[in-house]
Amino acid sequence: MRGFDVKFIDELKSKNDIVDLIGRYVRLEQRGGNFWGKCPFHHEKTASFSVNPTGQFYYCFGCHKSGDVISFIMEIESLDFNDSVRFLADRVKMPLPEVKYDDEKIKEEKRLKQRILDLLKDTARFYVSNLKSESGSDHVDYAFKRKLTAETITKFGMGASLDFYSLPKYLRSKGYTDKEMVLSGAVGEKDGRYFDWLGKRLVIPLIDQFNNVISFAGRRIDGGKEQKYINTKETSVFSKGKTFFNLNNLKKIKNQKGLDSVVVVEGHLDVVSLVQAGIENVVASMGTAFTKDQARILKRYTDKVFISFDGDFAGQKASIRGLEILSEEGLEVKVVSLPDGMDPDDVIKTSGADGYRKLLTAAMPLIDFKLDIIRKTYDVNTVDGKRKYVTNAVRVIKESSSPAEQEDLLKTVRDVSGTTFEALKRELYSVEEKPKEGQAVPQFTDNAGDKTALAARFILASYLFGKPYAEETDISALEFSLPVHKEIQGYILSKVKSNEKVKFNDLYELLSPEYSDEISRIAGWETDENKNFDQTAYFFDCVRTLKTDRLTKELDRLTALFNAETDNAKRRTFAAEMAKLLAEKNKLL
Repeated sequence: MRGFDVKFIDELKSKNDIVDLIGRYVRLEQRGGNFWGKCPFHHEKTASFSVNPTGQFYYCFGCHKSGDVISFIMEIESLDFNDSVRFLADRVKMPLPEVKYDDEKIKEEKRLKQRILDLLKDTARFYVSNLKSESGSDHVDYAFKRKLTAETITKFGMGASLDFYSLPKYLRSKGYTDKEMVLSGAVGEKDGRYFDWLGKRLVIPLIDQFNNVISFAGRRIDGGKEQKYINTKETSVFSKGKTFFNLNNLKKIKNQKGLDSVVVVEGHLDVVSLVQAGIENVVASMGTAFTKDQARILKRYTDKVFISFDGDFAGQKASIRGLEILSEEGLEVKVVSLPDGMDPDDVIKTSGADGYRKLLTAAMPLIDFKLDIIRKTYDVNTVDGKRKYVTNAVRVIKESSSPAEQEDLLKTVRDVSGTTFEALKRELYSVEEKPKEGQAVPQFTDNAGDKTALAARFILASYLFGKPYAEETDISALEFSLPVHKEIQGYILSKVKSNEKVKFNDLYELLSPEYSDEISRIAGWETDENKNFDQTAYFFDCVRTLKTDRLTKELDRLTALFNAETDNAKRRTFAAEMAKLLAEKNKLL
């Protein structure tokens, strides 16, 4: 159990009901004995994600992921095993036992990670104390000049870096080493000298969904030539492509009153300004193109995303692929058009919250935004430009699955290009369909492995899920070929021997991660509610298949020995054994 006692893990899982837990991330509806929803791990239109309340596990018929409460949190929150256990223990207010690490390297990595988080928290407190001191008056004046209130400054934990060298000195006084300071990203090193990475800036901490300070952003407050905004570098606790600024507050909002949508802006101070104006459902990207990890983070909070990036036309054009990544993960993406040269903070200052909300209302669906970018890219007043505009616009329109939307968009292209509607429709029909992800339908399909592997899988599923027909066969008398099947057989036998209940979801922690695919296939048998065959008869057919396979392999072994043997007496012995096994095999067949 990776350092935790088995009994503790059992109690932790029993207190974290899987339907209640997953229901906080996925909208579930009961159908039959299971609960169903759209899978949070891949984009789908048909709900094929099933949660089994009896077995306390989940299974998706689309992407075939399965697991228990621990593996769900590992996947959905991007945590390792021990942090997932800590998350679940905090959720049900269970005291966490001391973890016994077998691997000294893992133990050291955990210790160092915690030291870095502690250091970053102390750094945040140091910056806040600076801002509250007399020496921080210039930073306070700058914040007030940006029309930030004292309440907002406190809400976001803003602070001040007064110089380049007091932070390293302070951290050393707290017992942190130079190595830990540099690894945290808060301190830099050059020619043996250590300095505050955000020296002389207004500082905003980045806090994750678990209220850990993981990095900082700094805004220059003077008119110097240095870069206006800088972030601390990526570390073991901070990756730009796996988080957003203000995620901690977004999580609170969702838990308190739910979320209809999320607004994504570019800058930290854009977030601060919007939140102060009463638009709280906002986060900032980390200055990079959107990643799948970020798309999946947003998907946990909402299905609708407003992208409110400032920037010129070139920047908008470059951001399209990132927006497509969001769309591919099942998010409804709308793009907010800001007045030229303005960012969200500027809009709030000039037009107020109502003015910004009007821009949100007028936001374009992603497909319209892409067509607008194409229109600005090509000069339709030239023959070549017009042809390229039409070709590229029609390809985008082909992405829509709605005939009504396609027709509406074609009219827009007609009006821009002057091409007849009939010609555009012919062009549309000639465009080759992009392969689309098929809608997953909850029906059991299992073609991973040969007939014997399939038989072994169903036999083990029958034992694991307590099917009455499995009780008639002694599992210890069966021989399994695959290592994973042998390990599962051993688990079942150990439970039988100790007179304990067999629990399928034990496998997620007991078996090596390399066996996760096979565990998911076994989960598929119990999750499927469309099996319309005689399972009892099929079970005994599978037992017969396993026994026949064993006899076949033994016959092949004896045949090879028989053919290689020159001694007639030994050959007769082999022949007798082969005849006996053949008779046994024929009887089974």
